[in-house]
Amino acid sequence: MGEKGDKLVSIQGVNKIYKTGDEVIYALRDINLDIFQGEYLSIMGPSGSGKSTLFNMIGAIDKPSSGEVFVGGVSLPGLSSLEQSYFRCKHIGYVFQSYNLIPFMTAMGNVTLPLVFLGVDQEEAEARAKEVLTYVGLGERLTHTPNELSGGQQQRVAIARALANNPAIILADEPTANLDVSTGKSIIEIFKKLTIDHGVTIITATHDHKMLATSDRIVWIKGGEVDRIQKVSDMKISVGSIGGE
Repeated sequence: MGEKGDKLVSIQGVNKIYKTGDEVIYALRDINLDIFQGEYLSIMGPSGSGKSTLFNMIGAIDKPSSGEVFVGGVSLPGLSSLEQSYFRCKHIGYVFQSYNLIPFMTAMGNVTLPLVFLGVDQEEAEARAKEVLTYVGLGERLTHTPNELSGGQQQRVAIARALANNPAIILADEPTANLDVSTGKSIIEIFKKLTIDHGVTIITATHDHKMLATSDRIVWIKGGEVDRIQKVSDMKISVGSIGGE
């Protein structure tokens, strides 16, 4: 969608409102944020702060009540439901905390699935699946089903699946939450490598300090608003504490 460092996502005056009777609840309030190609961005905030809603706006899963969300110059709120589905499949990869793999399918089967939805022929889809599974270190686990893989290996399959369509953006929701420290670190290193090797933009919601330290910027969300944005290079991050500007 662009060169590394180009503006990829532009969120302009976004509000998301829910009405309960006469009460108006703002899930997001006047969000303005630019995200760049090849950036590693972490979104932080307490439960209910609006992180997931903001994720859904960027991922073309939900539409704002007002405001604009542009990805690669495309207005996501202006797309129909069918166009949004195609846009997601074509340009965005998802990595979930609980992996969301299909249990009866092999690693290859799970990774080829989004390519089949895009109409890629089986031979090409399998070649691509093997390529991305090898990239994440699972070249020898192609025929294994999820129950034959460790948690870390399952998350690698999920990352490979997210990579299958050569996405501009990967949205990762607490991707290391269910992993031990060592395995979580290896997953973070894969994400960072993607930004460097392929210019993939990583946007993650996380409380993992190791992931924060690897990020380029941290967006802090509070009460549906952007509380502050910090460059990690200006912060002091260590296990058990985050501080300093």
